[in-house]
Formats: sequence, structure tokens, C-alpha cells
Amino acid sequence: MGKFGHLFKNIPAFRTLIYTALTLPFFCLTACTSEDTTSSWDYRTESRATREFMHNYELLYYYYKDAKEYLGDPEDYIGKIKDDALSQYNIPWDYYDLYYMYSQMNDPFTQYVDPFHSSSLLISLNSSEEKMDAGFEWEKQGTSNKYFITNVVKNSPADKAGLKVGDQITAIEGIEPTSEYIFNKLSTGVKDETITYTVLRDSQALTIPITLGPYYTSTVELTYKDSIPIIKILEFTAHTSNNSGTYGEFTNYLRETEKYKSTIIDLRDNGGGDGDQCFSMSQLLLSRGDSTVGVISTKPDTIREKQAYDTTFRINNFDGFAKDRYYVFLVNNQSASCSEIFVQSVVMNKKYPVVGTTTYGKGIGQATFITPSYSLAIITGMKVVDKNFKSYHKYGIVPDFIISDEEQALNKAVQLAKEMSYARTAGYGTTNTGHFAKVATEPDTVPGFYYLPEEYRKKF
Repeated sequence: MGKFGHLFKNIPAFRTLIYTALTLPFFCLTACTSEDTTSSWDYRTESRATREFMHNYELLYYYYKDAKEYLGDPEDYIGKIKDDALSQYNIPWDYYDLYYMYSQMNDPFTQYVDPFHSSSLLISLNSSEEKMDAGFEWEKQGTSNKYFITNVVKNSPADKAGLKVGDQITAIEGIEPTSEYIFNKLSTGVKDETITYTVLRDSQALTIPITLGPYYTSTVELTYKDSIPIIKILEFTAHTSNNSGTYGEFTNYLRETEKYKSTIIDLRDNGGGDGDQCFSMSQLLLSRGDSTVGVISTKPDTIREKQAYDTTFRINNFDGFAKDRYYVFLVNNQSASCSEIFVQSVVMNKKYPVVGTTTYGKGIGQATFITPSYSLAIITGMKVVDKNFKSYHKYGIVPDFIISDEEQALNKAVQLAKEMSYARTAGYGTTNTGHFAKVATEPDTVPGFYYLPEEYRKKF
């Protein structure tokens, strides 16, 4: 396997098309020390690379799609930053070289996250938001003091206790909520605390104790407008209120709306997520033999000690149970990554219309590796193409009806869903969306780049 062959034994890797923007809460989980016991003075003066550094260098060498253009030699990155340059962000000095190396890649999504900050990010990449309360939504009816349950999150404490949509809450801990303030006050508690609700259901009073605890939020919502179902997908992730993730939530809502001949799928402000989830979800809307998308991914050729490529297309080997319905897609300029894959996969085969504004244009994906120090190496090594080997990367998917006003866009989508006759004619954009130059990216979305002092930043 060549001189770098040892690198690829027993390395966990998560290949996914991750979120368009990653924000990191920076705090030290433990004392900020390193696995390398070499002193700061020796390390800097001798410019010796740690095992962690060389491991990451080799990952970039084999997996980063633009390594030939942007990856220099190891010595180009060692000892370039002052020992206290990143101390305000609680980054240990012996990880400075790694942050510096990753920041020099021409890609806002390729980044390094040291072990003291990696665990929270890894959880966020694979899960929806975790909350700690009862897990239901309510609304007050008009000016009266009647409070009704409008949504119960699956697998939340409220769901497990038996609370249902439509229940009228008449008392909390035996006290009638005479205002929204009192309702919220009575419903607030800590983990493992039990709050007893009295509800009116079908004219019958029920007492339902709910023990507060953590749960994952839902990532899919179902509403209706003019008798047209609207399925809104907030993100794509493997761990949500449903045991099968976003895919499971989406499947349930498709089955719940089976009697409808048309449906709107709203992907506005959805920045992406887990690639396996969106691939599988798009297949539910396609016929046997339809192709979704192709993924060109880097892989190591350790015999020749160079980067190689692999191209894989997903072809439906079954009929999706929702394939015969007419769909309209809602998108905007923050619909990215997996959202774009979802839209592209379906409309390339079915020619359904798209309404809104041109999408983000993220036709690349990242592999996330856990390194020997339990850091995260997030490396862009995948490019998405359609069945004609064309890509929307940097240019986005253009709607058939360009409407920036959200309400007007929704109204147009409803009209198209009712008519069920329009066939898509638009394609990909011709103007660069400008989302892939680091200098144009928000600081908190590219930690490895913007945490560096100005003098260390590479201009692209």
C-alpha cells in the first residue's frame, strides 16, 4: 500500500454532504494539553511535525480535491504562527500548525477541529437539535383563555405520556392558566421533573403527568394551503424525533398524504445535511430505473502514492411508493447541498416545476474523519453531477418561476400544484453565486480561517 498505507487502517470516516455552514461553540472540555509531550520550545525551534500533523497532511494529500493546487510541503505550515496567536479561542498551541494548514486550502468547508471542540460538532452533524422540555406546541384560541395543543413531537416526553394534537389544556398542576405568561411559567421545569396537565379531549377530562427529559426535534413539518399538502424539510439528519431520521419523518408524511394528487415540497433555508438521507428520500418520488445523482469522490492510490477518483451513480432499483404524485419544489438562495441534490434528483427525471430563487450552488461534499487525537478532519473530496455529468456547483439550480417574496412564491406553488400540468424548462445558473471565496464567507462559518490573525490569512 505504499509508504502511507498505515494511514488507512482502522480510520473511522463519515462520507456525507454536510451543512453549508458550520458554527463551533469554542470552549475547553478538559485541560488544553496534547498527546505530544514535546515542549513548546523544542517543537518550534526544531520544526518537528507531530504524528497528528502528518496524519492530517496525508489525509489532505489523498482526499482534498484541490490538493495539487493548494497543498504544499509539510514544512510550509510548521511553526508559522506565534504561540499565543489563538489562545483567546482556547486552542492549544500544538494544534496551531494544523489550523494553519487547513486554512490555506481554497475551500470554506475543509477545516480542522481539535479534540477539545470536536465532540459537540460531531453530534450536531448527525443529529437534529436536542431539547429538554415536554415536547409540544400550543396556541391560545382568540382572546379566550383556551389553550390547544397544535403539535406533539414524536418520541418526546409529551408523546410518550399520551398528549395529543387537539387536546385543550384546562389546568397545569391543578392551576388554570389565565394568561400565556402563567401557562409558560407553570410548564417550565428541569430534567426528570414531572408536570401534570389536565386536558379536555372529546368532552372528557384527562389527567396526564409528563416527566421532562431530552429529546430530538423534528426536521419535517406538514401543513396545508387550499387543500394542498406542504411538506417542509428543515434539514437532513440521521438522528431526529424519528428513529429513521429525516427519511422516516418524510416517509410518514408522504403516507399520511397519499390520497392527494399533488404536493409541495418546501426546501427554503435548508442548508443540507446527511447525504444518505436525501438520496434515499428522493428515491421515494422516482420510478424504477431513474438515476438520482452521480458522486465523483477522491480516494487514495497508495501504491502509486497519488490521488485517485471513483464515480458512483445511484439508480432506483424499485418504484418509489410516492412516484405517481405531482410535486412542486420551493427553494431559495439558502437551499444548499442535500436540498439541491434532492431537487436535482427528482426534476432531472420528472420535470416538476421549481419556484423561488436560485439555490446556493453547493455541488461538493465532505468526508469527515476522526483522527488519532480524536480531532475531526473535514475534507472536501466529492463533487455532485447529474446523469449527464453536468454540475450546478457555484451556479445553483434556477427556478422555473423566480419569485423572491416568500408568500407570493408559495401562492404560485399552490397554483401549479392545483393545475398539475407545468413541465420544468429551467436548468442551472450561469452566474457564479460567490459563496466559495473565503473572503466572502461569514467569519463564524469558517473557524480555521477566521481565527487566524490577519497576517496569517491567505487571500483567495
